[in-house]
Amino acid sequence: MHFSPYFPHVLYSVALTSISINLVSQRKKAEDEKSRVQAQISILESIKQQLQSNKPLSTDELERLKKLARASAGDAELAAAPKEEITWGDIFGGKKPVVAEDEEVSKWDKQDLESLRKEMSK
Repeated sequence: MHFSPYFPHVLYSVALTSISINLVSQRKKAEDEKSRVQAQISILESIKQQLQSNKPLSTDELERLKKLARASAGDAELAAAPKEEITWGDIFGGKKPVVAEDEEVSKWDKQDLESLRKEMSK
């Protein structure tokens, strides 16, 4: 089998682009997590200052701040939830992701299923 002399360059450029996109994605996730933690720290410091002051503390305001602090923690848990991994072998092998019963099937998958059913019925 004879490959084009440009094949290694194309392969390297695709690999480099893939790695670059992955690193940008990881950097963005880290920045989001850092800003989420900073927001939570700010909210907790605000609660601390209100509790240390001699001013009467509004229960409604305290509950609102507690909810904000908890919402940040909940977002972090959702972001850290395990997701199904898709490997390059699955992509090149043409394996489609498994869809749970409660999830919606995309219109493209529906069209593929309909075309398969038509071919199978022939």
